[in-house]
Amino acid sequence: NIEKTEVVDPYTVRFTLKKPFSSFINQLAHPAGVMICPSTLANKTNKQIAFEPCGTGPYTLDKYNPSEGMRVVKNPNYWQAGFPKLDAINWKPVVENSTRVAMLLTGEAQFAFPLPAEQVKQVQGKDQVRLDITPSIILRYVEMNMSKKPFQDKRVREALNYAINKEALCKVAFAGYADPATGYAPAAIDFAEKLGPWPYDPKKARELLKEAGYGSGLTINLWSGYNHTTAQKVIQFLQQQLAQVGIKSNIRALEAGQRTALVESVPTPDKSQHDLYYIGWSSSTGELDYAIRPLLASENVPPVGSNEAYYKSEKVDRLIQEGLATTDRTKKAAIYKEMQEQLWADMPWIPLVTEKNIAASAKNLTGFYIQPDGGYNFYQAELK
Repeated sequence: NIEKTEVVDPYTVRFTLKKPFSSFINQLAHPAGVMICPSTLANKTNKQIAFEPCGTGPYTLDKYNPSEGMRVVKNPNYWQAGFPKLDAINWKPVVENSTRVAMLLTGEAQFAFPLPAEQVKQVQGKDQVRLDITPSIILRYVEMNMSKKPFQDKRVREALNYAINKEALCKVAFAGYADPATGYAPAAIDFAEKLGPWPYDPKKARELLKEAGYGSGLTINLWSGYNHTTAQKVIQFLQQQLAQVGIKSNIRALEAGQRTALVESVPTPDKSQHDLYYIGWSSSTGELDYAIRPLLASENVPPVGSNEAYYKSEKVDRLIQEGLATTDRTKKAAIYKEMQEQLWADMPWIPLVTEKNIAASAKNLTGFYIQPDGGYNFYQAELK
């Protein structure tokens, strides 16, 4: 949406937009809104900038294999004197919850995230470990594929929401370190409306299913966009809850590559295979537009965006654009309130929980922490 970019002086840049876009300043706060070397962008043969990054950060890339890990090393030309404090950082993906904790307690790792909620007590009180539990802006939810039956029927979508006990889910899968979702964006997101949580009422769920013609039950598939231990607990819990209202669900936890191929890169709705899809979103701009537009605007169905519910609403699309067209906070709040109320009425998702960020680190590690969006801040990391 940028028409042109002009240098005003050494410390000022002017962006001219193609059309009004009131969330622009928030977009620049997103982790993706960083500077990239002009030489890297000018290299037309370089199609994978993430694997050959060039920038002005405290560390430079040494090696990167997404399935094995990443190593970054100290940037000797970093602009801030005295930083970075570390010679290198090794990042390692560890799917198994208990293994992450063990690595932390034995000193093999100095930082672990996410720390499994059910193992917080193992870490609490350990002399060598510091526990860090903070609010997040990460929403976990289930998308219902509205491109196919039975999810085109609003009664079915409502029934599935009534079928899930969100309070119990917080306890079972997150050991209490989560809160039931109260809307389509976490409460800390600017312009978020509190509309729920949706009540737990299995009797009402069965009545709605019967009214929709599914009184004898139905069979669906439920996929998770994550394959870690916590996600497996979530989909097992959902499977049990749905079974109580006559819905049999076949569950599957996808690896990252499978998630991309089977859900995120599907070319057309008729090629989609998921019925229910458990996933999450971190609204890293801190503002409502980024919590809604990428996930629920009709223009953002796969493979363009992350509207895997294939939800389409002319009213919601219109209100999204009206919200972007004004910088008047009062007007914007009214527009976004109406939009969220419409989403709550249509209910293309099962909003589940806003979880807390749980991380743990070695006590001699300072300046390394998790931000509300689940991203890492390690610019001043130091081992003392």
